Amino acid sequence: RSIALFYYWYQRIQSNKASFVFIDEFDSFYHHNLSKFIVKKLQEIDVQVVFTTHNTDIMTNDLSRPDCYFILDSNKITSINKLTDQELRKAHNLQKLYKAFAFKVNNG
Repeated sequence: RSIALFYYWYQRIQSNKASFVFIDEFDSFYHHNLSKFIVKKLQEIDVQVVFTTHNTDIMTNDLSRPDCYFILDSNKITSINKLTDQELRKAHNLQKLYKAFAFKVNNG
């Protein structure tokens, strides 16, 4: 059912009925590969998309720039590139850095 809902919204977005979309936990019922596919499909459309997820598998430079990833911590939203002293580059594995606690967040 969730994939049908996504398809409905995807069709609405494609037909220029929306210029901004916010999707909360968009991938809570999807395999991480399907989540990556959905993000890539959304990038093909001229629309600004903001989504939330707990899935770190999509935390990759292949899908978005590091300054487009944000972490909600203690009711504060911060770009991940501001949570580290190192310059984030295309070659960095963002998921691996996150899991290694390279970003200054309260993980407790």
